[in-house]
Amino acid sequence: MRPGPALTCLVGTVVVVALVSGCLGEPDGSLPPPVEFIPEVTGGGTGDGLIIRYYPNTTEPASYSVTFEIKVAGEVTDAVAGESFSGISAAHPIELPPVPAGAGDEVRVQVTIFDEYGRIVHTETTTFLAGEELQVTT
Repeated sequence: MRPGPALTCLVGTVVVVALVSGCLGEPDGSLPPPVEFIPEVTGGGTGDGLIIRYYPNTTEPASYSVTFEIKVAGEVTDAVAGESFSGISAAHPIELPPVPAGAGDEVRVQVTIFDEYGRIVHTETTTFLAGEELQVTT
């Protein structure tokens, strides 16, 4: 059974009203301020690999979408677009998969974090040398 012209007209009117009123489309500026993230790298090129975490500056749990690429010695070891993380807070940071890097390996991490409103809240490219003391090179 196909919808009649009245139903089609009603649905079209509802969509137009929603767009005009701001229910759909761009935010109206009433969104909370974006959360900031602080990166942390632990591990020293041991067998367990390096652990890269991103801590938000809030204790309120929220969901985020993360796109990242990890290169070790110039080779891509992991790349993901739009991975969802829920329940993220200062006590439960975003944690990327372990990076298999030996001491002295150059590791490059490109990451973009989106909040639940689709805003980019963190983006960076970090290059460092794995070892006992991690040294950021760019």
